[in-house]
Amino acid sequence: MRDLLSDEARPAIDRVARERMLLAFDFDGTLAPLVEDRAAARMRDSTRRLLRLATLLYPCAVISGRARSDLFDRVASIPLVAIVGNHGAEAGHGPVDRSVRASVAGWRRAAGAMLRGVEGIELEDKGLSLAIHYRRAAARDAAERTALEAARALRGARVFGGHAVVNVVPRGEHDKGEALSRLVSRLGTSGALYVGDDATDEDAFRSAAAGVSVRVGHENASAASHFVASQAHVDELLRALVRARGRLHGLCGDADRLAQIV
Repeated sequence: MRDLLSDEARPAIDRVARERMLLAFDFDGTLAPLVEDRAAARMRDSTRRLLRLATLLYPCAVISGRARSDLFDRVASIPLVAIVGNHGAEAGHGPVDRSVRASVAGWRRAAGAMLRGVEGIELEDKGLSLAIHYRRAAARDAAERTALEAARALRGARVFGGHAVVNVVPRGEHDKGEALSRLVSRLGTSGALYVGDDATDEDAFRSAAAGVSVRVGHENASAASHFVASQAHVDELLRALVRARGRLHGLCGDADRLAQIV
């Protein structure tokens, strides 16, 4: 993994700008800082302004584990080409498989019964997936084990972790990597730069559509080709992308000034 903001990785940024790749981002922990109350997650004003500027220069999308309905207000007024929810299952176009919702509703009832009364655990039904949150548990390790045990007991489920959460999606359904591939194909771009921060993003990092894959925070075991040091560096990454695109079109001064202002 290379630091994408280092001098030696500048050719990767220049390639993204030259080919006008799709820019795709996870939301929590990537565009927005992680917070104790997930309902309070918001982008910093600077990130919002930089992302709006980036959408004038590149096609941009958000691919999140949140439901699409939950994402809309959080990215309001930003002209994204796609808002993909539920780890890729809610692509925003085409019919929704109602049988998936029925399966998830059954899991919610079963998991709810298994987890009833467990302190610090919260079950979130996102329609096409479940999330078992344990961030507020006093004993997180024990709560994680309990959440995993309940999730793995659900028939037909694919289970994977995140930041203080156990995610449950239908086995064989879409993931973030497939969502990224579909977007690249639909938009006709040469590929994508994908930025994410945890295990839920590894499918996208491994996707052939990800010409440049970026993990927020260094992790040797990650499939990402590059990293930025922390969520606070996402603004710097957006500035670098804006400036690189501006240089190609003789707008370097204008792009630099705009990126500096925000």
